[in-house]
Amino acid sequence: MPAPIVHIELPSADFGRTTEFYGQLFGWQTQQNATATYMKFDGDDGPSGGWVRADMVQSPGPIPYVAVDDLAKTLEKVERAGGKIVVRSMAFAGGGEVALVADPDGNVVGVWMRKREGGKAAAPAKAAVAKAAPVAKPAKAAPKPAAGRRPAKRK
Repeated sequence: MPAPIVHIELPSADFGRTTEFYGQLFGWQTQQNATATYMKFDGDDGPSGGWVRADMVQSPGPIPYVAVDDLAKTLEKVERAGGKIVVRSMAFAGGGEVALVADPDGNVVGVWMRKREGGKAAAPAKAAVAKAAPVAKPAKAAPKPAAGRRPAKRK
């Protein structure tokens, strides 16, 4: 069976606005983490998901997460298949470990090894944790002037 998409993350510049929009649109309930850098929702009949604070995003668009049985083996396959490892391994608040990879076109996909039976995630290879690649931030667009106003001239 093909690996399912089990989680999706989107960037958000304003968690309050995001909560209001998706609450009104779909009835989604959200919950922020203690550091206010991430806000999640749980899908009843679908994948879970959440929003990453826009200044912390790893990709200019949504990041789908795919469930895998063995994170280390999956990462070995990524480079052999022509992809790139963006973030090698990190703990996932929902349990287990995740990594971020890019396909040959630069699309970022998360791979998630869920917590194993008994509450423990499989230990990552020591070398894998030590070699986390730096993450490039997407370029930000210049702010648009308010309607009816001209941008200020530079001196």
